[in-house]
Amino acid sequence: MSQNKFKIAIIAGEDSGDLLGSHLINDLRSLNPAITFIGVGGDKMVDSGMKLISSNKEFAVMGIAEVLKKLPKLLKLRKQIVEQIIAEKPDLFIGIDAPDLNFPIEKRLKKQAIKIIHYVSPSIWAWRKKRAIWISKLTDLVLTLFPFEPKYYEKTGGNAKFVGHPMAQSIALDLDKKQAKESLDLNVNHPVLAVLPGSRSNELKVHTDIFIKTAIKLKNETPDLQIISANTTREKREYIKVIAKKNNLEIGVFNDATAVLKASNVALLASGTVALEAMLCKTPMVVGYKISPITYGIVKAFKMMQLPYYSLPNVLYGGFLVPEILQKQMTCDNLYNGLLPLLQTNHQSNLVQKFTHLHKDLLSPKMNAAKAVIEFIKCQ
Repeated sequence: MSQNKFKIAIIAGEDSGDLLGSHLINDLRSLNPAITFIGVGGDKMVDSGMKLISSNKEFAVMGIAEVLKKLPKLLKLRKQIVEQIIAEKPDLFIGIDAPDLNFPIEKRLKKQAIKIIHYVSPSIWAWRKKRAIWISKLTDLVLTLFPFEPKYYEKTGGNAKFVGHPMAQSIALDLDKKQAKESLDLNVNHPVLAVLPGSRSNELKVHTDIFIKTAIKLKNETPDLQIISANTTREKREYIKVIAKKNNLEIGVFNDATAVLKASNVALLASGTVALEAMLCKTPMVVGYKISPITYGIVKAFKMMQLPYYSLPNVLYGGFLVPEILQKQMTCDNLYNGLLPLLQTNHQSNLVQKFTHLHKDLLSPKMNAAKAVIEFIKCQ
């Protein structure tokens, strides 16, 4: 590709997308320093050299009921963002994940003859498979993180490529738990529990207290248990500390969830990318999650879930590899009963072997997202 000036607009709606976006920007700049970037994201994308149109913090909301409360404000902000992107006249738009945010924007930009790449396929294999039909019409290319996803788009005449999961590429297949514990000044001879209630504000409010209470129950059974946590911002880390202190629990709270999961022997976490990260860090886990009764009722009433499980390790495995405890079932006793067996050495070694196999499946040696974008640009 010639080093011609080229402008790419990117939108990442939440923290996980900000991380993906920053890696993508860095990789693209290494392949072609003449590319410039504008868009919506977080601190990581800005640090990587993107000109910020708007912060993505306003869009970090999950759940139907939760979104409805902020809908008028979100719609107004989305309209302003679209207008700014059109005024910037980018050569290409890349929407990173966040389909509820990005798909309407991509539809508007497509009408302006702007080429569209969507990075991270929505979970069409779990939620409404027919979406692949209109996503294929909406986009010029979908970059998928999982190897089984392109076939859903190819069946509908779409264009999709498996580019490997950046997280799988950045985390070693074999990890030294003792070394990871040392890096966080933990006792290498004592077990470690990671408590990760989620990065979204509504997740923190719903999960933190019950997760902390579960950690206390597990520590009462295993007195030498060390308990650690992590989150994306100082405010969120402080929130976890406050809840822990209120429950008289000693906890170490860090800013790097990957480092925390590498050092942990077991994890209690909310569903999402962090469950995949725990799997890649070879950390047995219990996934607990609770959404609003309204959102859950809609999901159940309209049979929106295609699979009986929802966490990524289970989706990749094709069965219940890790325990999932949600909604009314997410009690302290149930979470504790799921965690306790995971501290057993034989149970851990069996899971680590399966996690390693799944890790290998997520590696794509021939292609990554940046190379796929450059290849797409060359063909235009």
